[in-house]
Amino acid sequence: MEIKELINENIHIIKSIREELSKNAELAFREFKTQKIILDFLSKLDIDLKISCKTGVIGVLNKNTDCIGIRVDMDALPVNGVSHVCGHDYHMAIALGVALILKKINYEKNVKFIFQPAEEGEGGALPMIKEGALDSPLVKNIIGFHLWPNVKIGTIEVSSGPSMASVDDFKITFKGKGGHAAMPHLCKNPLYPAMDFIQTMNTKTKLNIDPLYSHVVTFASLQCGNSPNVIANECTVLGTVRTFDSSIRSTLYEEILKTSSLCAENYNCRAEVEYDFQYPPLISDEGFTNKFINITKAAIGENNVLPLERTFAAEDFSFFAEKIPSVHFRLGISNDLKGIHPLHSPNFDADENALYYGIYVIVNFLLAL
Repeated sequence: MEIKELINENIHIIKSIREELSKNAELAFREFKTQKIILDFLSKLDIDLKISCKTGVIGVLNKNTDCIGIRVDMDALPVNGVSHVCGHDYHMAIALGVALILKKINYEKNVKFIFQPAEEGEGGALPMIKEGALDSPLVKNIIGFHLWPNVKIGTIEVSSGPSMASVDDFKITFKGKGGHAAMPHLCKNPLYPAMDFIQTMNTKTKLNIDPLYSHVVTFASLQCGNSPNVIANECTVLGTVRTFDSSIRSTLYEEILKTSSLCAENYNCRAEVEYDFQYPPLISDEGFTNKFINITKAAIGENNVLPLERTFAAEDFSFFAEKIPSVHFRLGISNDLKGIHPLHSPNFDADENALYYGIYVIVNFLLAL
């Protein structure tokens, strides 16, 4: 039977499981009902199962020393109560659909299905990797994907190289000596080095970094005192750093450390920096991605495989892509009525036919390898 016909014959099962996952949406590292749904479905397919990272699931189809991986995310967001307004219910259903079709055609190669908890905010990818998600069998290549609003149903977007940015957040506390605002000469006002730091960094990033290397340094909060006649002891600056290049990421970190210290010294204050390295940039491997592009163009048409535009949003699939050659593509979900609202919006929705296209693209690629 043609793969397309087989998917269509079973798509009602995948739609039903997607609805069940949607109704049982859960927050990061609380995906116990979601986990049970996945375990029940895969166990009926006689797929070897393992629990990972408390609420994650690893399913292995067939046996070999190495395999190809498919990673999907499981958690929901605290929007409309708790809901899958980032499309993770679709991601999981597509992966389950791929497993179902591969089983029905007696696919003989080794595939590892990685259902990852906590993509939103907390990051479950790195803990899963540390627990051995890429080992036994060894994952040689890995596929990731994401629903994408305003990309036409039946099309995908994919490019090699960076597609999503690194994300690092920082908190810098400038410490001085508070006192009466009418006697500033007796104080060390921490507000001034904080303002100097923000202005200096805004200038430095423009002058010292090649403009061809895209990056964002955003200062989102400046907190200092709450009275017009009191100089505070401390001033706190909060911000985020995004880039597509790991070397630029390191450069910006060093600049923040150095500049905050110098600005503090200029005003006889000191700076304490808390820097949270979160996700690296998401970079798809050139060779593996080009293979995926060529195979998929042959399957769904050259005009339906489009290049993607990079975004400074982040995705912790980047940890998997950092370890092994990967491809990460965007799956179109929009028609005239659905799939037009942004991810994380309370109005987010998708054309349900995205389930079919997601399954078909991945199954077709696996068959062609």
